[in-house]
Amino acid sequence: MVAGEASGDTLGADLMAGLKKRFPQARFIGIGGPKMQQLGLKSWFPMERLSVMGFFEVLKRLPELLRLRKQLIQRLTEVRPDVFIGVDAPDFNFTVEKRLKSLGIPTVHYVGPSVWAWREKRLLKIKQAVDGVLVLFPFETPYYDRYGIASRFVGHPLANQVPEFPDKAQAKAQLQIDLSAPLTAILPGSRMSEIEQMAEPYFLAAARLQTDYPQMQFVVPCVHERARLRLQEIKQSCAPQLAINFLDGQSQLALEACDQAVVTSGTATLECALMRRPLVLAIKLHPITHWIMKRLSTTEWVGLPNVLAQETLVTELIQDEASSGAIYQELKRLIEDPVLREKQLQAFEKQYHSLNCDASNLATEAVIDWAKLV
Repeated sequence: MVAGEASGDTLGADLMAGLKKRFPQARFIGIGGPKMQQLGLKSWFPMERLSVMGFFEVLKRLPELLRLRKQLIQRLTEVRPDVFIGVDAPDFNFTVEKRLKSLGIPTVHYVGPSVWAWREKRLLKIKQAVDGVLVLFPFETPYYDRYGIASRFVGHPLANQVPEFPDKAQAKAQLQIDLSAPLTAILPGSRMSEIEQMAEPYFLAAARLQTDYPQMQFVVPCVHERARLRLQEIKQSCAPQLAINFLDGQSQLALEACDQAVVTSGTATLECALMRRPLVLAIKLHPITHWIMKRLSTTEWVGLPNVLAQETLVTELIQDEASSGAIYQELKRLIEDPVLREKQLQAFEKQYHSLNCDASNLATEAVIDWAKLV
């Protein structure tokens, strides 16, 4: 199994748990984060080495990534696993999968790439690389059917992990936050490149909110120690007066405890929606990355809650729009407009139930079928 970032680590661990129930003696090798390692994955390389987003950012790291991938393929070829499962990280994993499939090793890709958003023709190459694709959203399977690729809608593991009735008071108590204090969660991303881009405007917006609402509390889940140290440095340089709680991970607990959140694009927007917490999306990419993605995109939304709803439920502040002033204004509007909050919450409730499908077991059964493990 190979996962390339925190969200993939969560998905990979969920699937590992399902496979371990069916095959208690199974051994797992590859690349993964702390959740997968806790379940027994032997990670050959640090997962952070794969955690790169965007065309320009990948180019800077390309020689290192190519060397790592070559070493990984060589080791997997020697081991010849019963099945290889690439978890997200499509540009990295599809090459690994294609090579292993050519050697007769069953390959599964978990998380269909966003062919519904851009570059649908990628499916022609994907067909050569995989025996099956596990998709998270029900609208994805027709795309794979058109190209003759086996796919299985499994729902989203986050919907299984999020409580059916989130308990804000209990979560605040766990974080030792005053139950009466309004709480805003700040999620600047799991990649260092996202943190470098978004932390300062997020913190500047939070500082203005704290002036307007003196009782307001803020929490920032930190994906690892390096991220925590960098976030603390940025906060100290741009908003030293801002009182903020930096957490070790605990993003789900932070979202359960909060009244609203500001989030970068990606899995965190969906996690926030599934927790049924109002949010604002704000993200900046490298200008070249944004220019390319904008021209290849076939959907008008970035955030998964909006894509699922096929309407603008959540404000999306992208590139120049993602200024500290705009983030502040949109968060303030979200705090003070009950109609806007309620519209988001009603849609999020429907999304939660549509994606709550016992992903671990469904994904496990699909892997068993495609890899002919029994």
